[in-house]
Amino acid sequence: MVRPMLRLIMIFTVLCLAISPVGMGAAGKGQAPTVYFEATDPEGDDYGPGSYLYPQNLAFKPYEGLFDLLKFRVSGDEQNLYFDLQVRRISNPWNAPEGFIHPVIHIYIDKAKGGKTEPLYPELGVSFPPQYGWEYCLEGVGWESSRLTYLTPEGGLESTALLAGYLPEHHLIRLAVPVELMGRPQKDWKYYVLIGSYDGFGPGFLREVRKEPGDWVFGGGAEGAPRVLDLLAPEKGKYAQERQLSFPRKDGQPVVVYPINCHRGFPWGYILLALLLLVVGYLLTKRVKIFGFWLKGKEQEE
Repeated sequence: MVRPMLRLIMIFTVLCLAISPVGMGAAGKGQAPTVYFEATDPEGDDYGPGSYLYPQNLAFKPYEGLFDLLKFRVSGDEQNLYFDLQVRRISNPWNAPEGFIHPVIHIYIDKAKGGKTEPLYPELGVSFPPQYGWEYCLEGVGWESSRLTYLTPEGGLESTALLAGYLPEHHLIRLAVPVELMGRPQKDWKYYVLIGSYDGFGPGFLREVRKEPGDWVFGGGAEGAPRVLDLLAPEKGKYAQERQLSFPRKDGQPVVVYPINCHRGFPWGYILLALLLLVVGYLLTKRVKIFGFWLKGKEQEE
């Protein structure tokens, strides 16, 4: 059950945002929100591991961009935290009250040691590394289904309603959370941002991925494939989206994804390479000197 105080805070926040002329769009006149974190994501990669195909129903026209995350930002004012996502195309064919319906947003936040390494729904098809377990999960879902789920000190999970809406003037989907529920974001917080597809009958409202696309299912996957169309990740390298979501794994387990700002370790490879080059250079120099002395000795003998 949600604690009474948290419930009152959430209701108060929803009412304030609903009646305020600023609403979900800004912190207030002359008062810009403080930005705590922001990142960009490559355009045109709403294809999971690189192979997913859109469903064929007309509701998914133009069959691109509906799940294509471009930017993610965390900001806040005195009362609320704002989690903003820019998705390339926003459509609302079923008139969900939030102004968006296709993307299902999952934001997992690691703010302390420990935490959970499984998502809220196994059908998401991913897991998280133990060093980056999550304590908070924000779900942005149409039809007033958005919520915040957090880990309690006892190790259980509690949930509360979450305010979500589309800001057309900024082309942003915004999830708003009272500061009291999460605290002020710190530099060491880690963020996972995953985009799925809304299915009102799917587990966690997540649409299925199969081998062949159909009217209401994605194609290009396999049994148990991650129901993730886009993942906030760098364009290239070990942590690129295509590599992280590559499926199936040899051990049959869910794919492991990493937060966008995870610690990638000390670059020992580059340091070892530099040391190797120094050693090789030193040896070559010694050989040149020895060869020079040998030539000089030969000249003196002659």
